[in-house]
Amino acid sequence: MPVVTILSGPVAVGKTTTARALEAAGALRLSMDEAQWEAGYRGAFPPVEVVAALERALQARMVEAIAVGRPVVVDMSLTTRAVRDAWRRAAEAAGASVELVVLTAPVDVLWERVRAREGLEDPNAFTLDRAALEAYVATVEPPHPDERARIVATG
Repeated sequence: MPVVTILSGPVAVGKTTTARALEAAGALRLSMDEAQWEAGYRGAFPPVEVVAALERALQARMVEAIAVGRPVVVDMSLTTRAVRDAWRRAAEAAGASVELVVLTAPVDVLWERVRAREGLEDPNAFTLDRAALEAYVATVEPPHPDERARIVATG
């Protein structure tokens, strides 16, 4: 049974670094940041309907990978229980087992990482100001005990 690793955490916490390591080991890496970039949204948030369409396309790629027995890593923030549950249900319905990995780091560490990205032209180098970062981190919903998450501190 293939494994789908769902990553959860705020911007600059290390999701893409973690996902690339799993990709190097053979997993299909699904990145919303890269999907948005390819759709022409660079440095701006796409409309909700665009995000929904991109998410459906990424989930379809996940289902295809599961069907051929390939592991998958979902490289997205997935910072709320509802969104994590939706991905978990889709993966399990396709026949995969699911591992939730929640990455954490102090806001000061995230801020330093965000600042280091300034000026980079890269879909995985999203930047925002300190107030927006702090507001975003405040909305992150920690995993509930029944989610059986593995917590990884990255900073």
